[in-house]
Amino acid sequence: MVAAQGAGHSFDKVISVPTGIARDRDYPRSVGVLGHGFLAEPVMQRLLQVLPTTTHISTYGPNPDQLTQLERLGGKRAASPADLAARSEFVIVVLDSIEELEAQLSGPSGMLAGVHSPTIVVFGGISSPDDLRNLSSDLAERKAGLLRVIDAPLTGAQATAALGELAIAVGANPGLYREALPVLELLGSCVRVGGIGCAQVANACEQYVVAATAMALSEAAVIAERAGLDLARVLHSWELSPAGSQVLSAARNKLLNRDFQPDLPVGAALAPLEVAAQQAWRTGTSARLLANVRELFLLLDRAGLSSQDLAATYQYLAAQHPERHEAQG
Repeated sequence: MVAAQGAGHSFDKVISVPTGIARDRDYPRSVGVLGHGFLAEPVMQRLLQVLPTTTHISTYGPNPDQLTQLERLGGKRAASPADLAARSEFVIVVLDSIEELEAQLSGPSGMLAGVHSPTIVVFGGISSPDDLRNLSSDLAERKAGLLRVIDAPLTGAQATAALGELAIAVGANPGLYREALPVLELLGSCVRVGGIGCAQVANACEQYVVAATAMALSEAAVIAERAGLDLARVLHSWELSPAGSQVLSAARNKLLNRDFQPDLPVGAALAPLEVAAQQAWRTGTSARLLANVRELFLLLDRAGLSSQDLAATYQYLAAQHPERHEAQG
């Protein structure tokens, strides 16, 4: 573990394990994946690839089709959330929201019914920080400390997740963070940003930056193309300039080929943008650009583009005011 220093603060940082078999260290005997989110399949694929064969990997999710696919990848299907919890020392939750997690907790087949020994739940979805803190406290009380929750929203492209190259902000106390690292670092580079709930804020702000960059890139591409420029040459010049970024590199071929199949879907940005807006209001921050970005992504959702890639912002913007599409020089 490497301690990175900055601005008078100490951050726990771990660099991701390279693709291949996990390094020699203590790994849990069992890991479960609960979910059907965008990243459920690549997360399962990654765990199966790098965890030792002595670690049992189970899966359960509310989507039968995706559950079957996760089983095909090699995960052992659990009969219920309770069965998954009973089988697993770690449960990685790849659901979209805290409400979806809560729906899997209660009742005779709910996750809580299966917790009889120390279990760590890694919540990889999106939630308001306070809701997640309240849930974590409630679960610890109801299970007498046996069930502990880590805040680790998992966001990024599917290919990035499959390679274990996600950037993961983690909210947990230092001891729990260290305990969870053998599993968390398999999925990407981890930085503990504070206690539970803090990672939701960090991730929301990160996704705001990504969404704003995608929006600016799309607007700029439409302007350049309508002005009569060769978009391929323009994008190449941007890549060589300070405007170059991972977002630009990922979007380049999609823009040129008009291919908006999702690596990172528009819909994945909606919940983090809402969390960012809530935190802006709570902290008294006048975030005018955030309001504009959030409004555009809501328009994209209403236009039926939520399942398309972030680069689809170009598709939406290019369709606006076509009567003004005149090359100027």
